[in-house]
Amino acid sequence: MDVAGPSLLDLNADQVMMGVEHTMTRDGVRRAHLVADTAYFLQNGSVAHFRHYRIDFFGKTGDRKSTLTAVDGLYDMKSGDMTAKDDVVVVDSSGRQRLLTSDLRYDAGSDRLQSDTSFVLYRGLDTLRGRGFVTDPGLDTVRVLRPAAVSPPDTAAGRGAGGGP
Repeated sequence: MDVAGPSLLDLNADQVMMGVEHTMTRDGVRRAHLVADTAYFLQNGSVAHFRHYRIDFFGKTGDRKSTLTAVDGLYDMKSGDMTAKDDVVVVDSSGRQRLLTSDLRYDAGSDRLQSDTSFVLYRGLDTLRGRGFVTDPGLDTVRVLRPAAVSPPDTAAGRGAGGGP
């Protein structure tokens, strides 16, 4: 079974691990928990390339803020910064907000998710589309760099009942 997709022999990884779990902490508090099908460790172990992974983000008091899933990504173990690519989905802890994009970065120092690519954010029955955003992991405050459209619920036309795809 080839969990990662490409042949393991074709990779320039120093180390390959399958079924990986990693907890990230800051000041003794759990800030994120990662589970990946496969991890490739590069550059003397300071950078990990993950395939098919999930990250749960936690707040300063340890409460879960959101869950991010993606097909592909990099994690810098020194800085705590991450990138996520391919089918990136972030769902807040209430399940009422869902962010979809193809490329996202997590800046550990500022505790922010950001992107300069197209995205769709479903908030309840509202849909926000744009290009580029900056937000906290819980999707509480979202700054859109280039908004394209906001679709409030329109019950008369029958839209909004599904809350997104």
